Amino acid sequence: MFITGCLKWPEMRPVALDLIERVRAGHGTGSFRIPAADFVRVFAPNATTTELDKVARRGDIHFVAEAEDGGGFRLATGESALFDLGREGLVVKLPARPLSGTYGLLADGFRIQFARGEELEGCRRFFLLICHRVVGVEVTRARVYVEMPTRLLDLCVEFD
Repeated sequence: MFITGCLKWPEMRPVALDLIERVRAGHGTGSFRIPAADFVRVFAPNATTTELDKVARRGDIHFVAEAEDGGGFRLATGESALFDLGREGLVVKLPARPLSGTYGLLADGFRIQFARGEELEGCRRFFLLICHRVVGVEVTRARVYVEMPTRLLDLCVEFD
């Protein structure tokens, strides 16, 4: 759990609900794409165009359904990008290497699990930028939970 408990960011709810619906609808088609900028926007719904453009250059995340309740995803190699969430000193880093892993549908959302070595990175600015790999992300109707290698670093954001 995040050191300070769950943060309250109600403005994330509409973006999270939209992303959940897109993943569910896409899963039903067998394969689908979501722009990387649309995915990271769940972490910063009020992000500036400048911040979103940095991530948009990476293109689309490609998803392939492999089972009734999940599948795999991949974001191709591309330019590294830092996406400032605009609060709490938090930053998402898309490394230049490919990102990949699995996704699973939940009753009220979805969860992605990154493949080792192909993770997104969660960062925090103190005096300098400190980054850690992201193990998984769970997006539900009530919250977004970012799992890090050490539970002490996990980030929990509730909408209410």
